[in-house]
Amino acid sequence: MHTIRPYKLFTLFDPPDSDRTGHVAIPARRAAGSLMLLETFALITAARIVAARRVFEIGTFLGATTLNLALNIPDDGEIFTLDLDARAASGLSQLPDDAPLTEKHLAASEKLDFHRTPAAGKIKTLTANSLQFDFSPWKESIDLTFIDGGHDVDTASSDTRNALMMATRTRPSCVLWHDYHNPTYPELTTYLDQLSGEIDLFHIEDTMLSVYFHDPSGEIRAHLLS
Repeated sequence: MHTIRPYKLFTLFDPPDSDRTGHVAIPARRAAGSLMLLETFALITAARIVAARRVFEIGTFLGATTLNLALNIPDDGEIFTLDLDARAASGLSQLPDDAPLTEKHLAASEKLDFHRTPAAGKIKTLTANSLQFDFSPWKESIDLTFIDGGHDVDTASSDTRNALMMATRTRPSCVLWHDYHNPTYPELTTYLDQLSGEIDLFHIEDTMLSVYFHDPSGEIRAHLLS
């Protein structure tokens, strides 16, 4: 696993100064499991680097990250966000620390953070167990995928395969994973470390994010390794 300081990502995004802005919603509630501010800015920056218009999020949780992504893609952009509904969650075996997050998501499903906001028009909610969901309609059409759903290795590896399948191939795209180096999920960290032997993964220090860029030109990789 390569490691980079956050500034390596931020300096990769190099528009005119007037465009170096992001839009982040002020949190409406305290929610353990949500992204830290630095992680949110890293995710937004990755979206801007690949000029993301189509985003797929695996793991909606309370919708805060969904909203922040929607605030930072073009007006004609689309976000597809996938999480469990009550039917898919019924009888599902989850890691002990994932189950309470699912309960919070289900309890808030009618009042997610992006509901009743102008950005909601960019967002399409999808409900299913990602292990059983058909991702094929999005093949090679997604600019950024954010994986923050089930943290067991079976789910994470399946979500990863689907994210790489969905990644746009003719221009830059990226996949990000949350909870790398989270002591709650050591097997996820081991899985991502093993995956880094197959594709170039970068851990953004001071965060629990890892990122992979598909970059036909090689310029993104060269910058991050310089």
